Amino acid sequence: MAVLQYFSTGQAVMLNAYTMRTRLAPAFLGVLATFLFAYPFAWMFFSSFKTNNEIYQPLLFFPSEYESDAYVSLLSGELPSGASLPFSFLEVFSHSILASGSQALLATALTAMAGYAFAKYRFRWKNVLFALAILVILVPRQALAVPLFEWLTQLRLNGSLWAIILPGAASGIGVIFFTQVFRRIPNSLMDLAQIEGASETRTLLLLLPLVAPALVTYGLIHFVLSWQEHLFPLLLLSDDNQVLPLALAKLRDSSHRIPEAVSMAAATCSLLPVAILFAIFHRQIRTALRDFTAH
Repeated sequence: MAVLQYFSTGQAVMLNAYTMRTRLAPAFLGVLATFLFAYPFAWMFFSSFKTNNEIYQPLLFFPSEYESDAYVSLLSGELPSGASLPFSFLEVFSHSILASGSQALLATALTAMAGYAFAKYRFRWKNVLFALAILVILVPRQALAVPLFEWLTQLRLNGSLWAIILPGAASGIGVIFFTQVFRRIPNSLMDLAQIEGASETRTLLLLLPLVAPALVTYGLIHFVLSWQEHLFPLLLLSDDNQVLPLALAKLRDSSHRIPEAVSMAAATCSLLPVAILFAIFHRQIRTALRDFTAH
């Protein structure tokens, strides 16, 4: 009996240790992933308060003194050396907000309507058009640069913000995403709305609250992708309509001799819109991703 009790106790201890390891392993990996993700952003934020000498000291994470000179220089456009920034940060920031926000709203509206049509209606060339939406995803963006430049030049839109707003509103991924979203909406709801005399447009508007988390999620994702786009703004925008990715690249130009803290401050400010939007809509994003992957 003593031997059996000893082995039973040993098995229980081993089982508890195994259970503890299986519970701690995901938690440890989660903490490690969070650290690896957050460390560059934290370093960037604290570096915006450092001097150049402190930034180039790899073991110094926190600044010796918290000075807001970099943010003052960024917003005023005047550097401590007396030189000026090669652009107005507030103007460039407003251009990015306008371009990315307009592109996200327009893309969400167009792709939601297209996805609704693909999911709920039968029409000629439906499969062909859906295949074209998939084909758009497979074509590299670089391959579209020259034709897009020529097309916008003919429309006399080249150089303006419309040059990146209108092409960016076309999204094959958005069409496929909303097609899957609306397929999960029962057809009986459409039939009920039409029995009540609702038009096709009115029926779609009545269904939109049911897919609100998907609308918010896609709109935010499209905003982030547009916010960080560099190639098309570089090719299509004039110097008077610069956006943040182009401005941040100019700060790295050594000929301007921009302090590193100013570059870090600009990068930190460029993250604010995305961080604010995620903080506001994170619940809707979780809901949409959970619903989309649950089926």
